Amino acid sequence: MEMIKMSEKWINDGGHGGSDPGAVAKGNTEKVYTLEAELYVHKRLKDHGISSDVTRTSDVTLDENPRVNKVKNYKYCLSHHFNAGGGKGAEFIHSIYSDGKFEKMIADEFKKAGYPLRPRTIYTRKGSDGQDYYYMHRRTGACRTTIIEYDFVDGGNSEKIKDKKYREGMYECVVKAVCRQEGKSYKPLNQSKPKQKEPAKGLYKVQVGAFSVKGNAEKLANELEKKGYKTYVVHE
Repeated sequence: MEMIKMSEKWINDGGHGGSDPGAVAKGNTEKVYTLEAELYVHKRLKDHGISSDVTRTSDVTLDENPRVNKVKNYKYCLSHHFNAGGGKGAEFIHSIYSDGKFEKMIADEFKKAGYPLRPRTIYTRKGSDGQDYYYMHRRTGACRTTIIEYDFVDGGNSEKIKDKKYREGMYECVVKAVCRQEGKSYKPLNQSKPKQKEPAKGLYKVQVGAFSVKGNAEKLANELEKKGYKTYVVHE
């Protein structure tokens, strides 16, 4: 298997997929939204010149081993998820070996954009063995993985998150945080470009002279005809 160079800094992981739908409730399906989030953030990072990859590009089943084997070759991983359990708001989970500073950046962007946050917005979780509970932290080696739980498919915002523009606003908050982490200037999604003027329709005319005496106009017209120019005399 060909190894991925560590120069590829970021990888986006669309949680679940294929035979694993993730959380499903009230017309919301986690695996659909996570793939959407993964591909959206991946493209936007590329727009900013930030190196990025993805774990899946379609609705395929991606088991634990192939997922972590790819992720662990990168410096940073954004693992996109939607929550379940009836709550409301976003939360961000980092490894017990991480300081949580980047996750704080994401939370700041969500707050500035007006998206709800969970009371416990940023946290870690240990297993019974004292190690990271989530395998995306525990098994991805030196890769710094952030698990992003955007909101609850069955909670107070279950109707709002059906709106694609609402969801994309959350994804854009993640893009802003990555730009801060990378020291890149953020480029708004709909940054306007100057519109080029459309060429005017119809004919362009060139006038050489204007005379009150018709004979003078005809004389000039004859001179131009001799030089190869097509002319005509009009009276206005």
